[in-house]
Amino acid sequence: MEYDPHYPTILPEFLALSIVFVSNVLIPVSAIVITRMLRRHGWAPHASAFLWAFFSPITLALLATPTMAPGEEAGPGDGIILIPVLGEIPIVLVVYTIALLYLRPARQNPSAARSLS
Repeated sequence: MEYDPHYPTILPEFLALSIVFVSNVLIPVSAIVITRMLRRHGWAPHASAFLWAFFSPITLALLATPTMAPGEEAGPGDGIILIPVLGEIPIVLVVYTIALLYLRPARQNPSAARSLS
């Protein structure tokens, strides 16, 4: 992946892909940490993390897809940089969901506690 001055991008493709890859892991992890510190509105960091993961391919497309002249058409391989991120998103969301289910606080059932004593 080398930079082509005739087709400029906001960031070089490798850098944009690396940033989105790392962000797809760090943002859900930071949402879990931030939620542990919050007393109210604990759903907000998780909603933001989910939305980031859901819309990260669009962010990558905006950052790494080259700008073309009005009369030009996109080539067959222009969107191929999105494939690794599209493969990463389901994995990140499944692991994030499993982590949230594992780390949720245990709720005591009052009737079960009475029957044990």
